[in-house]
Amino acid sequence: MAHSTWLTTSIWILKVNLAIWAINALLLALFALSGSSLNELFSSGFFSKITLVETGIALIVAGAVAFSGSVSASKTKEYIHKSDEQWSIDKLRRREKTANKYIALALLIFAESLAVSLLGA
Repeated sequence: MAHSTWLTTSIWILKVNLAIWAINALLLALFALSGSSLNELFSSGFFSKITLVETGIALIVAGAVAFSGSVSASKTKEYIHKSDEQWSIDKLRRREKTANKYIALALLIFAESLAVSLLGA
């Protein structure tokens, strides 16, 4: 993989990770405004649990993206939509490259989940 591809993938992963943490901060603010105390949220492992759920979501998305390029998904889409679009190995490779981004994102979020768990938040 070329250096520029690694760089763009890394930047994409960091941007999405930043967006995820912004959503986490918004959730924390919503829970705090609804009457939950911050100490209660931190002691219950709120961040470690939510990041573990986000890891699962990222892995499900990666699997769905990778599956969408497979032969069976293409044939099913061709049969249901009555399209003439044929399966190709290039489409599969593009989908797998996209899925790899989501897998790398899931690994980063999982590492963050472990770090947050060890810190006790």
